[in-house]
Amino acid sequence: MDLDSFLVSLYVLTEDWWKATHSSSDTPGVGRPSLISDPEILTLAILAQLPRFRSERDFWRFARVHLSKYFPTLCSQSQFNRRVRALEGEMRSFQLRLAGLLAQESAVYHVLDTTLIPAVVRVRACRKGLFAGQATFGRCASKTEWVYGFKVGLTITPEGVITAFCLAEASADERPIGDFLIQEDKHDAYLADKGFSSLAWERRWLQEFGALVAATPKDNSRRAWPRAARLWASGKRQIIEGVINQLKDQFFLERHRAKTLEGLLARLASKIAAYTCGQYFNFRLGRPLRHLADLVI
Repeated sequence: MDLDSFLVSLYVLTEDWWKATHSSSDTPGVGRPSLISDPEILTLAILAQLPRFRSERDFWRFARVHLSKYFPTLCSQSQFNRRVRALEGEMRSFQLRLAGLLAQESAVYHVLDTTLIPAVVRVRACRKGLFAGQATFGRCASKTEWVYGFKVGLTITPEGVITAFCLAEASADERPIGDFLIQEDKHDAYLADKGFSSLAWERRWLQEFGALVAATPKDNSRRAWPRAARLWASGKRQIIEGVINQLKDQFFLERHRAKTLEGLLARLASKIAAYTCGQYFNFRLGRPLRHLADLVI
């Protein structure tokens, strides 16, 4: 798709969803109504996450020059950022709606995992007050380094559709994160890695939510699996590693440049919504869901 076609299709998608989920009789807000609508803000926020834009500032320069014909009442960048933060809940709902259309109900299992993202880049790490009391240090096993930031939890289908996500501090135990994701996702069975392994938690998930969680036990555990079973589970969990790599490489999840927790939550929701919108258009075009790099040309 060319950028204009993608933009128009995205706006129609958000506008139709907004009309279907928001009553026209909703009580209007206090003060003068905004000239740019909420679906337009959602559309621009998702468009800004495309890999062709290096930053929000880069996108804003592009929007001022090339998108004025589509958005003649385009607001200022600061007002746009405030509106995006205020619409973070709607962005989540929109993403989950698309994920529900893409996810196959017949999927035997979903996959659970987490990944670390830094709170600040190193050039801003010396600034005081950014995420104070919110971000913590967590160890990244794959990179064998400590990260000051947050932990993103995800559940995905075997096809790579994100069905639930959350944000926690980097030092958070993975079992409570899994608890939240399972409540949100409401699927019957999950594959997870060693961080989620716990007999007590697995019993809780089965009793409370009816969800069977197969989390690979540690190698020195009495419940340790045979090598063949570990290899099988590891192969099935590779799909979520691929999704995380796409979020980081193509949607710059680690380079979010947020300065507040509210801004980070809004950016996280926008990036995952952009990823899911790409999958939705791939589905409509008959392409593999995760072929996103060449979707917009």
